[in-house]
Amino acid sequence: MVSRGLPGTEEFLTISRRRLTDAAGLLTLIILLSACGTAPYVDSRREAGQREPVGASTADTVAICYSSQSTTPEELHKLAESECAKTGRTPVLADQADWSCTLFAPTRIFYHCVAKPLKP
Repeated sequence: MVSRGLPGTEEFLTISRRRLTDAAGLLTLIILLSACGTAPYVDSRREAGQREPVGASTADTVAICYSSQSTTPEELHKLAESECAKTGRTPVLADQADWSCTLFAPTRIFYHCVAKPLKP
């Protein structure tokens, strides 16, 4: 009589391998999706019917959420320029906070809108 281990051992190993494979597949999918990122966006959320923002952006400060994996500093500056231009000003880099936006755009960068320098 040949002993094949404890009863149910083969079934347990098969289920364990399947779970491990499923977990590895899910982890790979999450990593691939997060690497893609999303386009950078201005965090200027507002409540319905309200004029004041509830997001981090104000008229004086532009807050942009982005993924460093898919966004260049030039893209961020252009977006900040377009926002500050609405009030006739220019952006100056102020601060950055990691893991303060969404999963796919986890970094928030802040620009202050300042008066344009006078030309001589």
